[in-house]
Amino acid sequence: MPNILRLFAQLGLLEAVEAIGTHMRPGTVVTSDGRPFSTLDTDRWCSEYHGTGWGMVHRPEFMQLLYGALPHEIRQHLLPSKEMETIEVTEDGGCGPVYRRKLGERQHCGRGGRSLQQALNAEKPFVATYRCVFGHTISPPPGTNPGDEWHMHGSGILSLLLAGSEKTWCMFSQKRPEPTRERHRYTEKNIKSFMEELGHAHYTSTLTLNDLYQARTSCYLTDLHEGLIHHFHYGRIVLVGDAVNKQTYNTGQRWNTGVKNVVVLTNKLRTLIEQETNLDAPISESKIDAAFGLYQRDRPNRYLPRSVTLFSNWLVREILKSETGAVVHTKPMNY
Repeated sequence: MPNILRLFAQLGLLEAVEAIGTHMRPGTVVTSDGRPFSTLDTDRWCSEYHGTGWGMVHRPEFMQLLYGALPHEIRQHLLPSKEMETIEVTEDGGCGPVYRRKLGERQHCGRGGRSLQQALNAEKPFVATYRCVFGHTISPPPGTNPGDEWHMHGSGILSLLLAGSEKTWCMFSQKRPEPTRERHRYTEKNIKSFMEELGHAHYTSTLTLNDLYQARTSCYLTDLHEGLIHHFHYGRIVLVGDAVNKQTYNTGQRWNTGVKNVVVLTNKLRTLIEQETNLDAPISESKIDAAFGLYQRDRPNRYLPRSVTLFSNWLVREILKSETGAVVHTKPMNY
């Protein structure tokens, strides 16, 4: 998104990001049997309305770029290669994560107490109405070019293909039989069943889901949880990104919304530090809580994560509820 590119420019990273990314070309929308019925030009729209176009970047490469740009004194506070299970809050206000190492060893950072889920929000705040196969394949697949954007709108199904210069991203969604708040771990057997049911459906005018599945370099099946939590913070713990609001991938706003979370939060904490007269003493929890409160207050009003989430939810439902699956916009939507 243009505002995220502006942020990269402010950080001195724009040229490095553009070097590992691919600018998007005009896209095509097809039916589930591969018939083109519409076109879209997201890059031109953004260039016309915002001064710069859209690009696509492989997230692991981007995270490696960000990590490499950090000074050593900041890197040592990061905990890579961990799968966090929960966060525990002690009675004295201390907190720490409980995470698994790569080999499954459970390790605590903290002395126990109430979990963040118990203290903050509902244990299962997000609802999944759809499930999706995410995959990567070689780029570009036959019949596509780097920068291509392909959408498929079908009855009860939809897909998105984004062709990068070295990698192509493939997403194929289907409505679940029933909504769920549970988090499922799908197996390879589940993926094969998905392919048997829907593998004939098209991604592009020539490529089907089965074609891309056979050429995959990675693939997994997951539920698409959606929603916005009521409380962003508790004590010294604050949430950003997908931990705050989950949305479907259709509008391309999921990661971008999380970055804006970080920007607003960072500005609030920077203001807090600048107002402190004695930086040798710990900042009180009440002041930190107030800064976190301003972050939550300003996110819905200033950068509209709720509106973006609602728009994303509306778009996928409009596509899937129609008989033909066709939802066509002739100009950018303001939201």
